Amino acid sequence: MSTNLDPRWEWVDISDFANPDLWVRGECNHLTPEPVHAEPTGELVAHLCPDCNAQLPAEWQP
Repeated sequence: MSTNLDPRWEWVDISDFANPDLWVRGECNHLTPEPVHAEPTGELVAHLCPDCNAQLPAEWQP
């Protein structure tokens, strides 16, 4: 795998004989999720991934 690929994403190797180092971006690794708290209680209700805009459950762990 090329070392300059963005670690926030999984990378899929689609190399072939003509293109020996060809990768496509796969699923997000959710490395920097932001907690979402309810107002006014402050209860943790979800996490939001700023890289792919996915809403993750409150119990999600990196």
